[in-house]
Amino acid sequence: MTKDASNDSSAAKDSHRPTLSERLRSLAFPRSNGGSPQKSGVHGDTSNDQNLTHNRQNLPDPCRHQLGRREARSPAQMSLEIQVNPTGMRLGETFIDCLETDRPHVAQHVYERLVSTATNPEVLLENRLSSIWLLARLRCDSDGAVRIAAMPDTQGLAALLTRTEGAMKPLPSSNHNPATEETPPSRSGRGAAADNSHRSHSRSRTRSATREQSLERSPLLWTYHDQQDLPPGSAPVASFSLKAYATEDTSVAAINVSMWLDVVLDVLDKGIEWEIYSYILVHLPSQLANVSLFVRHLAKIEKLHDLVASQLQKSRVLDPPASAGLKKGDIALCLYHTLTVLIAYSGWWPPQKTTDMVHTFLVGISTWDRTARCCIHALTLCCHEIPKAVDRCLPLILTKMSQIISQSHLAIDVLEFLNHLARLPAAYPSVGEELQRTIFGICVGYLRNVRDTRDNGSDSTNPRSANRLSRVSGESNLQSPSGRSTDTEKDFHEYVYTLAYHIITHWFLAISIEDRSKHVGWMAKNLAWKDKSGDEIVEEQSQVTLDMMHRTTYLDLGETLRPPMDADDEGQMIKKTWLLGMSIVTIETNQTNGVTYITKRQASGTTFSTYRQAYQPLPSHHVRDGDQANVGGENLTARIFPSHVLLQLTSTISPMPIPLQPIVLPENALTQRAISTFDRIDTVDGHKAGVIYVGDGQQDEQEILANTIGSERFTTFLEGLGTKVQLQGATFNTQGLDRTSDMDGTHTFAWRDRVTEIVYHVPTLMPNDLETDPQCTNKKRHIGNDFVNIIFNESGLPFRFGTFASAFNFVNIIITPETVQVPALAPSSQVKGADVLTRDFFQVQVMWDSSFPETFPVAAPKIVTASTLPGYVRQLVLNASVFCLLWSNRGGGEYVSSWRSRLREIRRLRERYMNTARSANEGYPGMGTAEDRGGARSYEDGDDWKGTFTMGGMAEEDHVLMSLDFTRWT
Repeated sequence: MTKDASNDSSAAKDSHRPTLSERLRSLAFPRSNGGSPQKSGVHGDTSNDQNLTHNRQNLPDPCRHQLGRREARSPAQMSLEIQVNPTGMRLGETFIDCLETDRPHVAQHVYERLVSTATNPEVLLENRLSSIWLLARLRCDSDGAVRIAAMPDTQGLAALLTRTEGAMKPLPSSNHNPATEETPPSRSGRGAAADNSHRSHSRSRTRSATREQSLERSPLLWTYHDQQDLPPGSAPVASFSLKAYATEDTSVAAINVSMWLDVVLDVLDKGIEWEIYSYILVHLPSQLANVSLFVRHLAKIEKLHDLVASQLQKSRVLDPPASAGLKKGDIALCLYHTLTVLIAYSGWWPPQKTTDMVHTFLVGISTWDRTARCCIHALTLCCHEIPKAVDRCLPLILTKMSQIISQSHLAIDVLEFLNHLARLPAAYPSVGEELQRTIFGICVGYLRNVRDTRDNGSDSTNPRSANRLSRVSGESNLQSPSGRSTDTEKDFHEYVYTLAYHIITHWFLAISIEDRSKHVGWMAKNLAWKDKSGDEIVEEQSQVTLDMMHRTTYLDLGETLRPPMDADDEGQMIKKTWLLGMSIVTIETNQTNGVTYITKRQASGTTFSTYRQAYQPLPSHHVRDGDQANVGGENLTARIFPSHVLLQLTSTISPMPIPLQPIVLPENALTQRAISTFDRIDTVDGHKAGVIYVGDGQQDEQEILANTIGSERFTTFLEGLGTKVQLQGATFNTQGLDRTSDMDGTHTFAWRDRVTEIVYHVPTLMPNDLETDPQCTNKKRHIGNDFVNIIFNESGLPFRFGTFASAFNFVNIIITPETVQVPALAPSSQVKGADVLTRDFFQVQVMWDSSFPETFPVAAPKIVTASTLPGYVRQLVLNASVFCLLWSNRGGGEYVSSWRSRLREIRRLRERYMNTARSANEGYPGMGTAEDRGGARSYEDGDDWKGTFTMGGMAEEDHVLMSLDFTRWT
């Protein structure tokens, strides 16, 4: 045989090396009727393996899926098997048998043997890995009942370490240097996976020539797709006689989870073999998300945090084998996912520990390009969960984020972090003027990036590059020639643009009213910009932002209410309306007492106020002139016109340049319709979202929508999302909910601040009529048209994205609750405080339509506490809704905010009436129309009146008389 032929034969042999799943199935789990392991060749039945590659969203729930049961074995048989075959191969099957047949004490013993096998260097690597395969799947419910997870949520991290089919690539040649290559990130699909950061193109990192520790590459023993399901015949139901903690019930056994944590700590600290290390890196975050399993072992969890934080802070991350084609940044990203899950445990930690955690995330923003996104997302969660720690580190955080503005692929993540932070005052009670300027500077920097991209017609600063390989699918994400790639990039830019302005608004309103004026000049300077021709431009969004500052710099009232008119006002009012700059001012004056009502309509809101002329009694010897009021007499008649009030408030005898002069609007039907249209436009941006309760075992659309009540946890969550408001007679935008006949229920929940309003469509609050509407179409007409839906999933089953068939449901935010209990009858010395006895945690994950681009920061599941869940989810909804509005308008125009819509109505009126001003002195020679003047020239079009005229320091170059004649605009 030639050398090449020998190599080919060896390669073929290696290519058919049994995987971990195949070894488990062939050597341990599938049993013949005689009870001995079945013999199976490499080319045996692979139908089960093929079934494992289907969409994980369609897999059944591990707690409910009942597979064919294997024949039961006696405790004596199990004990004998443990002694004869003490490796992980047989132990795994025995442990599952014990759960199925309710033999908790034997299961306890088997668990200890599994841990021992996993740590025994004398045991074959395959056997050790098979023990870890089962230990990493251990879960428990809120009562501590142990079960085995059938489908660990690990695909994203598995893809990161090239353990999915699409991410697999051939081993590099000997001269291959993986440190000089970019590793393509994972693309989240319909069910989002790991939210991997994209690398900056402005820098590259190379692997250090001297490594503190490097792992040895072993033959590939596991991949994501061939090890997801439990072995055939197993029933992964919870065992109520095997607990994750000790109880006083002698019939109940308990496993010592601390033993498994010791294994994890040892592997992460020393590295051991790459196959074991990589397996734990991928599967540990999913297991840590099961807080109930580890809540009794908080001391070990703290050690885990300290170990991971130390490795990341000191850049002592273990080097992957050179042949793996990975970089240290890939390992660091896996560790950061573990650290992100540990945020759920931070409520039991001292302040210094939480501050150290925030610092660790801060390190990851710049140390490894790949970890930046994950760390920013984690910091966003920290704002909600540990706000005091964020406040202590805020100067460092903001400084770091101001330094990465040039890394445009992080723009959305940074801005969404600032958007969350702005609505959480507890996370920035000590923010000062310098930090406020830093925040505004970050926003302005991203606005400049977007403007430069528009001007240059380039997508080089695309905040989410679409031209990348998907490590989940292995296929290029390049869009079709239809141009969707370009549209998507444009939508990302528009989202960055919109977010930046939102954050400027939120943070300006978050500043104390005494300090707001200190930022106006700088903001005005930077919101205006020059185009390629050098022309100064103040775009619409800048105009409405400046308008907001104009309204709120010295006033913190928000919306005002039109005061009711007195009975004396009836029939005595004179009204006049002007366009004053970019506002509509209506003045109504009572002719008898001088009381005046002023309505000022601006793009960012409407202000109502009352004005009253103060009088001084005339001296007794004063002789009245004409209509002068007899203030001292019995019959008071105050002859005041709206024009007088306008002059008093807005003008003096100094020249008013023509462009700034108010424009009188005629009192006719056209003006009234225009103002009525303006008033119907909300002063806040309106959003809507469905909030859907999924009960125990529910999967079908009809049975879910038919729910009329949710759990206590669901109700508590709803009450945190917003305020319960009555629909009938509602004066706000109910987003399609009926306001007259209670057809959509009597109440709903809504939330509003000075910029945004969101109305929730809650099917449990809507009435059912299953006889005439068995499909609940009345509810579906709301839910089916919501871009964003919140799914409160207590079914015990994975939620499928397509449960509610709709062309408009772009984003689903899935909330899966877990109640963590520490029984008082068996208190743990490691858990202090009565409040730990019962605590709710929730897994939050975003899923989006397959046609939708990757944008959201919760692609990887986040664990959130009950107290912070509503605020966290609400902000996710608002961010998602803004993007969906931009996305939905991508083919037929742009999304226009309410403020911009109001501004456009004002501009339409100005365009209609801008040149209609006439002097009240047209009867004088040369003052009327050309016809009135008999063809004589007027000062309006003559040259004799041009020049510089100065009065009180104000100068008007031309048309000075037009600037002085205030009757033109009153």
